[in-house]
Amino acid sequence: MKISKYWLDTFFVAPLPDAAALADALTSHAFEIDNVEPYEGSQTSPNDAVLDVKVTPNRGHDCLSHRGIAKELSAILRLPLAHDPLAVAPVLAPVTTEVAVHLQDAGLCKRYIAGYLKGVKVGPSPQWLRERLEAVGQRSINNVVDATNFVMFNLGQPLHAFDAGKLQKSDAGYAVEVRRAREGERMCALDNKEYALNPAMLVIADGHSQEAIGIAGVKGGTPAAITDATEDIIIESANFDGPSTRKTAAALKLRTDASARFEQMISPELAAYGMVSAVALIQQLAGGDLVGYAD
Repeated sequence: MKISKYWLDTFFVAPLPDAAALADALTSHAFEIDNVEPYEGSQTSPNDAVLDVKVTPNRGHDCLSHRGIAKELSAILRLPLAHDPLAVAPVLAPVTTEVAVHLQDAGLCKRYIAGYLKGVKVGPSPQWLRERLEAVGQRSINNVVDATNFVMFNLGQPLHAFDAGKLQKSDAGYAVEVRRAREGERMCALDNKEYALNPAMLVIADGHSQEAIGIAGVKGGTPAAITDATEDIIIESANFDGPSTRKTAAALKLRTDASARFEQMISPELAAYGMVSAVALIQQLAGGDLVGYAD
């Protein structure tokens, strides 16, 4: 996993030792470092460096994030964190009834939070966000998608945003269903490739039309993709079963940053922290009014 030294610095009062010293500290006490490379494409952090950290499988549930590595370095170097984004319990308020969530198999999806925002303005991300993502090998898409990716790399909770305007709506509102795929069902993912699904796989579906809009824990679909014309969004922060996600990603040959984290059995509690962080960042970058959460 690529970790930005400058990004790590934001968790501490003063800048950390140089990247080589951090690599030595982590190698001696926690994880091997494949390499350390300077990141020269940044204007907001011109002296950044990127550490390629080999997080061991037994620590994937809490260390596949900048917060996780910062926590390790805090203990190793005996430097207190200036702030811990998981220190204060998140409050999912207000609650909305405008989005209903139905879980067909709670064993495969232990938690699903939908956050409903109206009136966002999709556009380019600010330079600091583009550079943070590019430093860890990610391409900037737009301010909404980048915000969800930033939170994933910051906290370790994968998220996804759907264009609510592309979903069917009844008098009661929208409906999101987490269900097993149907035999012969197909979905075009955000990589513009069509995937053949089967009942061993979990999908996110429009609860009214029953159209699949995402492969649970792996990748979103084009039917509800965010575009520059998007105004209302439903944000997903969920907890999908690790073995199920791993088998789906392997069968489809579609391993993603999201599936790599769900495979490690992250805590269902992390979903709430991820949701609140994503909503705050999206509102900062793209505006919008929070209608509420369905948990």
